[in-house]
Amino acid sequence: MTTSLTPINSQSGQKKSKGNIFQDKNLLIVVSITMIAILPLFSVSPVLPTIAKGLNISPTLAGLIMAAYLMPVAIGTPIFGVLADRFGFKKVLIPSLLVFALGGILCAFAPNFSSLIEWRILQGIGAAPLESLVLSIIGTLYTGKKLTAAMAVNAGAIGVGSTIYPTLGGVLAGITWRYPFALSLLAVPVALLILLKLKLPKQQNNPQKFEFKSYVKNILQSVQNRQVLALFLAVIALFMVEFGAFYTFTPIMAESKLGASSAVIGIVLTTNAISLTIFSVFIGLFARRVSEIRLIQVSLVIFSIALCLIPTVNSIPMLVIPCVLIGIVEALAFPSLQASLAKLAPQESRAGFMSVNVTIQSIGRAIGPVFAGIIFSFAGIQGVCYIGTATIAIALVGFNFLINSKSKKA
Repeated sequence: MTTSLTPINSQSGQKKSKGNIFQDKNLLIVVSITMIAILPLFSVSPVLPTIAKGLNISPTLAGLIMAAYLMPVAIGTPIFGVLADRFGFKKVLIPSLLVFALGGILCAFAPNFSSLIEWRILQGIGAAPLESLVLSIIGTLYTGKKLTAAMAVNAGAIGVGSTIYPTLGGVLAGITWRYPFALSLLAVPVALLILLKLKLPKQQNNPQKFEFKSYVKNILQSVQNRQVLALFLAVIALFMVEFGAFYTFTPIMAESKLGASSAVIGIVLTTNAISLTIFSVFIGLFARRVSEIRLIQVSLVIFSIALCLIPTVNSIPMLVIPCVLIGIVEALAFPSLQASLAKLAPQESRAGFMSVNVTIQSIGRAIGPVFAGIIFSFAGIQGVCYIGTATIAIALVGFNFLINSKSKKA
């Protein structure tokens, strides 16, 4: 079994970061973009009931507040990826962060629900390029095992944000439901940091010579690579099952079967974020001894075990075990997947290629809860978790087949 990745295009000639990545100011700035990108999710989602009461709407309609933010992200990501490859990362990032901040502050002053949805869409447009460009920039700055370590630092930032933002949003919403949206103003100093301090290698693309047809053809050829298909398969399976079985229906099971309150469920799920944060610190060390491919394979096995444990849980303390295991999965799999994809990204269309990756993640996030809901309606949490386990097992088999068939061809 091969455990190596062969880059599609050489990236020689680019300046790559040297030294300890934890002391790299560029990485800290890039990670701050990630902290901004996840802010409207983790600070707003837990306080949706408070927002619903403040606007006098039903809890069902409150769900549209999240959908209004996520839909522009899913649709706009590939568009902004093209723009970033054509005009440069900074020229897309800085205006996007300012639009993001504007949308957030307008949400804070929204006079009614319809206005809130409109401004939430605007904020989603500003957020659309953030995740894919973070991954693209990290892939530009780092190579080899440092790339995996940098992706792990970025994943750790997500863990930190998903730990502190819900509490921060809850405290602010206790004053008024409008304040969590005002946190979006933090995007302004991040935009200034990018403008003044972020140092990137010069992009070789000339906007005047940009040919859209050849650009799209290059991305399509890259996506047809068997290694890329294997990684995309793992990405969509992980996100689909994670957001369906774990984030959506495990809390419902905790309430209906274990009698847990919302506060207790929130505390238990925080152990997942803490686990992600802690184990992300060690991924750089793991990556020195084990290939990214092996880390992905191990994470899929651990995920299957965690899913099988969830239906057997009969107390809140026991629920912590699968939560921690899934945090380990996120720490192992996501940096390894993103680093592997970044290595395979064509240099001249890196942002567009990585935006395809983020779009696939968004599809997984969107369809996972839908399919899980259908399964839950007739088979309960057991059906959701066991079918989720089967999905991950099939993805692991497909992943291994595609990786091995690539190596036999090479």
